[in-house]
Amino acid sequence: MTKIISGTTRIYGIIGYPVEHSFSPRMHNAAFSALKMDARYLAFPVKQEQVQQALEGIRVLNISGVNVTVPHKSSVIPYLDEVTPLAKKLGAVNTILNVEGRLSGTNTDISGFVRSLGALKFSPKNKNVAVLGAGGSARAVLAGLADAGASRILIHNRTAGRAESLVTEFSHNFPETQLTAVSLQTVQDSNLDLLVNTTTVGMESDESPLDLSQCVKIEHVLDLIYSPAKTRLLSQAEELSIPAVNGSGMLLYQGCDAFTFWTGKPAPENVMREQLLNLLE
Repeated sequence: MTKIISGTTRIYGIIGYPVEHSFSPRMHNAAFSALKMDARYLAFPVKQEQVQQALEGIRVLNISGVNVTVPHKSSVIPYLDEVTPLAKKLGAVNTILNVEGRLSGTNTDISGFVRSLGALKFSPKNKNVAVLGAGGSARAVLAGLADAGASRILIHNRTAGRAESLVTEFSHNFPETQLTAVSLQTVQDSNLDLLVNTTTVGMESDESPLDLSQCVKIEHVLDLIYSPAKTRLLSQAEELSIPAVNGSGMLLYQGCDAFTFWTGKPAPENVMREQLLNLLE
């Protein structure tokens, strides 16, 4: 039976452009229903020039909280009253809580990524990691790895200048982690505890960003692509008996952590996972 929305119903949502494709409404509405909470989650398409108005609207209409997706994760920050320290270091917010008109921002992409490593029984502390790509996802991955104590991170991007810019920025924010922009050959020649692919290579083709058979040593692989569920990179990892997972865990846990940030309640992880897997299938 569909929950009736009333004057007491708390409204949550997602802002971005476009947002029609988002899995978040199904995940969060299932969570609210499972916990019998008087709350609903909606998708709000917001164009770049409307960001400030949208955040004022959240205050005025007393919307309880929102997720933020591309292209607004950085542009919302100037209009927030408070940003968690790690999100501030990253320069990106994906979750906002509204308490009586005061907007607080955090980034659950970071914690979601680190939690997803649990499927590999992997902790980044004192480990050597390589990250392929230098976009928004790579930034969240780098922040998560460095904050969790990774000792060394190699960053490879086809446009070397973007990787070098990340190294400069993140070395300043996370001085205890050694970050280096490298060639693909250097990645292949390195002893790595974890390889993370944040590029879209393999999403719409049978290509792989890296030939694992040419690598000296890679202990674990995480490909942030979750559709298809098994990319060429993951298939090759399986062939070589390298423990590997896709990005669906990060997608799930960023949602779970957002739910808890808003409500103060543990997220019904199994319910949200079931919804996500249904959507992915």
